[in-house]
Amino acid sequence: MWWLLIPLALWLSTVGVSGTELTGVQRRGLQVALEEFHKHPPVQWVFQETSVDNVTDTQFPAGTFVRLEFKIQQTSCPKKDWRKPDCKVKPNGRKRKCLACIKLDPEGKVLGRMVHCPIQMQGRQEPQEHQEPQCSRVEQAGEDSHSYKFPGQFAFVKSPYHS
Repeated sequence: MWWLLIPLALWLSTVGVSGTELTGVQRRGLQVALEEFHKHPPVQWVFQETSVDNVTDTQFPAGTFVRLEFKIQQTSCPKKDWRKPDCKVKPNGRKRKCLACIKLDPEGKVLGRMVHCPIQMQGRQEPQEHQEPQCSRVEQAGEDSHSYKFPGQFAFVKSPYHS
């Protein structure tokens, strides 16, 4: 009977804690967030995603806005190897809780990004309200209120000279 649990365990490891599998655009957003995180000079070790706690995506004329809340943990691999799949999480490695806001155009090109991954302290949570304005700016990246990209999308102004 134990052999029936193996496929379930494998499936749970791919969907994360939230219980929902990431869509392609959400997976791309997570990839961009991890890439951005590993670019920062203070980061010396590879961090690996341990869970995705919340993810949403919203369609806009310029592309898709992805908002991710996820956790990462330090591995024993040096930062230069961050793309290698065989990096194992250190049981006592540093943990970080991340908020990422990523805007992708329809081809997957990054229009805007904001990634915030503070070190998790026991019993202390850093307020995320400081990141929300940055997240909102990313959400609006590439959106031009003066361009009309879709048929039937027009602006009308009533002239004072015509009744």
